Amino acid sequence: MWATRNVLFACAGALACASVAVAAPTSMTPNLIVFGNSLSDDGNLSNMVGGAGYWHGRFTNSYVWNEYTAKILGVTLVNKAIAGATSNNDITPGDSSNITIPSFHDQVTAWLKDNAQPGQFHLHNDVIEVEIGGNDILGHALDLMTGALNPATFAAQLAGSIANDIEALAAAGYRNIDLWNLPAVEMAPYVVSLGASALVKPVIDMVNVAITKAVTTVAAKHGGGASGIRVRDLNGLIRAALQPQVLSAMDIADTTHACYVKDTSSGAVSVCSNPDQYFFYDSIHPASRMHYLWGTAAAALIRNPTAQLDVSTVMSLIDKYYIGQSNSQSNIIAGSVQPTYTSHIPEPTPTTLPKCH
Repeated sequence: MWATRNVLFACAGALACASVAVAAPTSMTPNLIVFGNSLSDDGNLSNMVGGAGYWHGRFTNSYVWNEYTAKILGVTLVNKAIAGATSNNDITPGDSSNITIPSFHDQVTAWLKDNAQPGQFHLHNDVIEVEIGGNDILGHALDLMTGALNPATFAAQLAGSIANDIEALAAAGYRNIDLWNLPAVEMAPYVVSLGASALVKPVIDMVNVAITKAVTTVAAKHGGGASGIRVRDLNGLIRAALQPQVLSAMDIADTTHACYVKDTSSGAVSVCSNPDQYFFYDSIHPASRMHYLWGTAAAALIRNPTAQLDVSTVMSLIDKYYIGQSNSQSNIIAGSVQPTYTSHIPEPTPTTLPKCH
């Protein structure tokens, strides 16, 4: 998608044109900017509190999805996601011990403050990936299950909050924003163990409908389908990944149990011997191969925004990236695997500006 973008360069000489201020960009490599929670955190919470997460601070047993995406696209990963984050701490407080976790709203606010003048190249070519909302569901699960909180009210509030921050990014000039909808939380071992799957699924579906509607409104305000503001179907991707033929291709044998289990009473931990063959690493978070699949799917959608993530496409990605044979030492990031097609987007084509006078 970047190959067709126009790139602005500074005019030669000491003075800029009087009619337009053009500054030399500090980097001509697009960024993949990620906001979210533990599904996307590549070690930020661990750096904040020390010792959080499992594999090198990640809440899984290998790299997280956006690391694969950045590697495949040949872009710079800027990861602001942090485990425990909610959409907005005013709606659902996020905390870890005695530390308040920056919410999606906080992450966006800080980013826009710290990067107030990113330059036209980055506004036009950077891609923002957002994954948020799961902790809002978990944080309000009891109230939603007991009827203390109206699901429709909750869905509208959550969707509105997320859309407000998508709007802030769009208003700042970012052209390419992908929001992943809520995953199939009802399938997580933790939710299943509570017997809450049947109650949680309708809420997730309701929230996802509300999110799509709210973000579509933002996109329309900023140019409709051409705006590059889109909702991506993480929920559907997980359901596709759970199809028997897909599980077989990924060599995943267990979709119902967690590999990593910590006894809530004694604190004793048990870890399975074959984590890469589990769909879930712990009771909430996916294991390595689902992250790998998600990362390749995200890259495919960035390259071709209208692509469909159906079972056929998913099977193709699994085959091209050898996902069924992957682990933390064998994948495209570790360098021991090369996909069956080129993994680098062509460099942006520069456009020469009129000479300064």
